[in-house]
Amino acid sequence: MQEKVSPGAWICLIFSFISGFSTLFLQEAKLLEQDVWLSYLCGIAMSFGVLAVLYLAQRNYPGLSMTEVFDRLLGKQIAKICLCLYLVYILEIQGAAFQALTLFYRTVVLPNTSSGQIILLIALTTAYASSLGLGAIVRTVQVLLCFFLFFMLVIVVFIYKNVTINPFLPLFQHRAPEIAFGGLLSLYFPFGKSIVFCFLFSRVTNRKKLLPSTLIALSLSGLYLFAATYLSFGSLGMNLVQSVTFPFFSAIQLVRFGEYLERIEIMIIGIWTVFTLFEIIVLQFVFMQVFEHIFALKHVRALALPVGLLFFAMSHRSFVHQADLSFYNFRIGPFSTLLPTVVIPLLLLLISLLKRGNRSGEGGPLLASSDDARRPRS
Repeated sequence: MQEKVSPGAWICLIFSFISGFSTLFLQEAKLLEQDVWLSYLCGIAMSFGVLAVLYLAQRNYPGLSMTEVFDRLLGKQIAKICLCLYLVYILEIQGAAFQALTLFYRTVVLPNTSSGQIILLIALTTAYASSLGLGAIVRTVQVLLCFFLFFMLVIVVFIYKNVTINPFLPLFQHRAPEIAFGGLLSLYFPFGKSIVFCFLFSRVTNRKKLLPSTLIALSLSGLYLFAATYLSFGSLGMNLVQSVTFPFFSAIQLVRFGEYLERIEIMIIGIWTVFTLFEIIVLQFVFMQVFEHIFALKHVRALALPVGLLFFAMSHRSFVHQADLSFYNFRIGPFSTLLPTVVIPLLLLLISLLKRGNRSGEGGPLLASSDDARRPRS
């Protein structure tokens, strides 16, 4: 029996998934500076729109999971191809997540540790966590979120003391194409990756609150990212934010509690690391669910270790240099991920609307293969 998630737990899960890595590089902030809040709004709006589109496509099939809705609307053969694209998408963004976390640790905490060792440790940890099931993941998120928010609130208060001006003034200093590209960056990362939660829609207990809960989670994630950007700009200045690799953690390093208690960022890094792991854990859990459906497997928990090792192999060979990761995040990722995050959801909605217009409502999949079309219905 599949474990269900309450709307409140759904908000916590999405918030932790998005917010873990969102403040790491602040790449949109480096591009748009004081107008970055516009890109955040665009990213939130587009991400919620895509999830709403998938929700509308699934609404006509309330008893089915999203993978089964793919089968119903597209036919099994084409659905498998589309679902494989989502597997590739997950491998793509998890590779970037592994390397980003490894780069952070090798820069800040463990400079003498090889990237392969760090990636393997992360892969084994997330493989075990994903094998515990969605219920265990959600309960852990709810417990750790309290500590994360408490420490972040303390840090925000102390960093705010170093802010002397409003760094988001003057407004509207960039052209529309630049803001549009910033919105595309926000859609790619961090807000657009929430697309994987469409495969967990059927796990939410109260379907009427699914969309409002999703919007609340996206909005809270955007508010957290906005606050981190505001504090980074206000305490470090525009020029320093442009030059440092991890702006928000550079701002945290300025915090001092009293005369002797320094390096408080080490404690924050520990809590933040656990939080970032939830993104990889959720990605691996969804990967296993989709993989199980495509190949009609029965024991999904047995996939945890093989999938974890696959994540390790892909991540270890991807984005070997920091320049590769930066180039991918700015030039490739925002465009290569449009197919699973925008095109396929819109296609599903269009087919769903066409099928709903059919009076009988029992027509075959509009994109079904010829074998599926000839097969008699039971």
